[in-house]
Amino acid sequence: MEIKIKALTPIWTGGVEGKPDRLHETGIIGSMRWWYEAIVRGLGGYVCDPTSEKRCELSGKEKTREERLAKLCPACYLFGCGGWKRRFVFHIENAPTIPLHFRTSVNMNKNWLKRIFGGEGQNIDSLSVFYGDMTVRIIIRTDDVDYISSQLIMLFNFISRYGGLGAKLQYGFGQIRVLESESVSGDSVIRVGLKELKKKIQANVFSEGQKVNTPYTLENFVSLDYDLPSSYLKIFMQNNSHIGHNTKFQENRYIPCAFDLRYKGSEQFGMRKWLKEDKDWSESDEPKQLGQLDKLLGPRSRWKSNGKWKEIDDNLRTASRLYFGMPYKSANNDYRLRIFGFAPPDVLEPHKLKELCEEYMQHIFSQRCNPVRVTLGSDIIKGLGGT
Repeated sequence: MEIKIKALTPIWTGGVEGKPDRLHETGIIGSMRWWYEAIVRGLGGYVCDPTSEKRCELSGKEKTREERLAKLCPACYLFGCGGWKRRFVFHIENAPTIPLHFRTSVNMNKNWLKRIFGGEGQNIDSLSVFYGDMTVRIIIRTDDVDYISSQLIMLFNFISRYGGLGAKLQYGFGQIRVLESESVSGDSVIRVGLKELKKKIQANVFSEGQKVNTPYTLENFVSLDYDLPSSYLKIFMQNNSHIGHNTKFQENRYIPCAFDLRYKGSEQFGMRKWLKEDKDWSESDEPKQLGQLDKLLGPRSRWKSNGKWKEIDDNLRTASRLYFGMPYKSANNDYRLRIFGFAPPDVLEPHKLKELCEEYMQHIFSQRCNPVRVTLGSDIIKGLGGT
């Protein structure tokens, strides 16, 4: 099976010390599994915790296919676990690279981004990321070809339409478009794949267990797409906003400014700043507690309080649940910006997160700034109806 994709913003897959030394296909597969687990949970399925003693694992003593499937959650059936191989072989061909660079409206952010991506040396000029057209070749190694194909095609199209692929999505990486596959792309294949998955879950084909308490479920999912005129983003195209390799100084196919949009930029930019200063959201000052801001956008790793440095407890470290893509140029020369994520149930409901994102976008750009597409995971689930 072959799927052609275009990276509309660079893809980050990690590597040695988190550096993108090559395209790590295991990083892509890990991202796919993360999305698939959220989808399975949203459809009422059980997903094991791979770090627990109750994780899926086969002993080799199972005699029938039914016995084996009864010990596998839907995610482990597709992506593998102890005693059970992944149902497909995955390879990405012709993955072009470009130098890493960012744009920010605040000088302090330049140092922060250099530390995050450049390490102790704070050098990002030598780093490259993956961007452009690439081919995904998949060999399915099971007789359950139709089902596996439906799940993989659904997954790539779901990510293309609503989310992002790879690591560091909160920094805007991973916006892709499915160019072609061996099936019609778009809503139809997403619906077909989801219905196939839902059918197997409801037939109790897979293992069952206690569901993990996590916001990462399709029920909590929100995705908004905006088309922005270039004038809205001109602050990020100024000469002094660029950091990274000089060859990307004039790059305008995408604008890597997600850090300013999500965290803190100059003037009105920065959702975290806006929530704290304008909406009175709480940010915990205690290393062993999380406030509203921390649960949605991730906690600060280290901060100063009353002259003393504090660090968040290791058990509470978590990434943002809300992601801003890098704005990328669309066919009409506007810039498409995607905001997507999962509403933490103890903070706010998904429709409230949608409204919050809409209010923030009007705050930083214009009262006329409205999304061209809004998708709630709950609506996707409702749209499947009965099997």
